[in-house]
Amino acid sequence: MRRRQFLGWAATAAALPALSACGRRGDEDVLYGRAVAQAPPRTPWDAQWTNFENNIAQNPALDFEYFTKAELGDEERMLFDLRRGRSHVGGMSLQGLSSSIPELTIAMAPYLFASREEVDFVYDEYLFDITDELARAQNLRLLQWVEVGWTHVFADRPLTHPDLAAGLRMRTSPNAAARFFCEAAGMDAIPLGIADVIPALQTGLVQGGLSSAVFHFFATLELAAHFTLTYHSYDTGAIVLNKDWYESATPSQKQTIDGAWGSPASARAGVRVLDDVVLGWLRAGVQTNREGEVIRPLVTTTGEPVQVHDLTAQDRAAWMAETENVVDRLVETIGGRAREVYDRIEAGKAAFARRNGSGGEAGS
Repeated sequence: MRRRQFLGWAATAAALPALSACGRRGDEDVLYGRAVAQAPPRTPWDAQWTNFENNIAQNPALDFEYFTKAELGDEERMLFDLRRGRSHVGGMSLQGLSSSIPELTIAMAPYLFASREEVDFVYDEYLFDITDELARAQNLRLLQWVEVGWTHVFADRPLTHPDLAAGLRMRTSPNAAARFFCEAAGMDAIPLGIADVIPALQTGLVQGGLSSAVFHFFATLELAAHFTLTYHSYDTGAIVLNKDWYESATPSQKQTIDGAWGSPASARAGVRVLDDVVLGWLRAGVQTNREGEVIRPLVTTTGEPVQVHDLTAQDRAAWMAETENVVDRLVETIGGRAREVYDRIEAGKAAFARRNGSGGEAGS
């Protein structure tokens, strides 16, 4: 998959007119649903939507249309349509969902989590219910968490220590946690949409950005030779529903919808496998096929080899110290129930540590 293809899914399209949630295609008992997302083709997210579609099709009382490859626009537009009943099921990153539920920004504060296992425990046991409560106030319901992964930094230079990042122009999402992280390290945070990332790198408007390994590999690899594994934030996405639509469903329809995505464990596993594979390619400097044969070297458009940089314990401590006040700034700025969300995260982390002995290593 090449960079041009990635930009294809990120480009926004004209939204379709609103449809009634009560589809009447020959049977007034059939519930119509429109699913929306930004799932890149041939990725685990795309495969998960295919599985969702197959499971929904088993119930003849559900009639869905699928626009899961960004056909209807960016996450902000998708959330707008979901809240107003123009769409009914949506796949969102936490960064996107936090535009409607700002308190969720707290969960993306830097160095809040130490391992995938800690993330899973806190989200499943401590954050699900409060997130669903906050979603209901926006005419949404939380169906299930989905996986996005660790966030790192890419740039035209290694960023193993925050001193190396001072003054750097960095692309971030509009999310406050990303902006505050960059600002705390002395970087110039420039919020841009996905479709604007490549032109901004090409023109020099930005010199780097924040990204998962998968996004960097498929989108920005050829324009930034250095990828530093900061493991500073974890983006856990969600499947959300239009509340009024879901509550209009019959018990049988709800049962199908509730189980259509599969278990949280299986949904997470597929994405994590891809993340680990991509990280292996980045470390090796080559992309390989399943047989281990080299497909292509990983180089920038200028021929510079792609390099991955790990943090030493001292480097990680420096990044943590430089950004430790971000979470307090977020709680104060966001207001609402942000303090409660933060307290629940801390309670979940403490419970995880009691159960497991420690939070583990970042990246595990």
